[in-house]
Amino acid sequence: SSGINAEYGGKENELKLWDLETQKTLFTSKNVPRDELDIRVPVWIRSIASPPSDSNIICIGTHYHQYRQYDIRVKRRPILDKTWEELPVLSLVANNTHCYMGNGKGDIGRIDIRNPKEIHKFKGAVGSVRSLALHAKEPYLASVGLDRHLRVHNLVTREVEHKFYLKNKLNCVVFTGEAVKEKVEDDEDIWDQLEETGGKRRKVDDE
Repeated sequence: SSGINAEYGGKENELKLWDLETQKTLFTSKNVPRDELDIRVPVWIRSIASPPSDSNIICIGTHYHQYRQYDIRVKRRPILDKTWEELPVLSLVANNTHCYMGNGKGDIGRIDIRNPKEIHKFKGAVGSVRSLALHAKEPYLASVGLDRHLRVHNLVTREVEHKFYLKNKLNCVVFTGEAVKEKVEDDEDIWDQLEETGGKRRKVDDE
């Protein structure tokens, strides 16, 4: 492998790992066995993540509220197939020890990639979680979704430390490389910054 890989999958589209330089398929997953009624289990991958230091481990979330974990060195079927809550797992993000997941109900969970037994839930999440991001240095997890809020959870306490209303339904969040600021700005400070950078402040008449 060249080290420049892409993972993808979807509705009735098994997980695949591609080498972008050679344009060759490195791995194609195999569906889980039929269920206890001998019915084929449908495939619908909604989210994918891998630990930064180990591209052999691939985590996926499915439309049918399953968390699956693959080790492409071991076999084509998942080494872990775990049902979580009741709605699609729409977002995943992983570091070298844990995978974090968000679903269509607003739940956020964490599972240990090295010993994937139990999914621990975070507190204070609401709305369909569409994107998750981990800070590179600090113990923070950011999440956004259809409830128009950005939330920042502490990874140690699993509780919300910061919450911001951002007006629009949100589909993606990332952390910048800047250091985390301790000072929490009030609404007036934020509006002043918007005006300085050309943002418009809309006046609302009192009713």
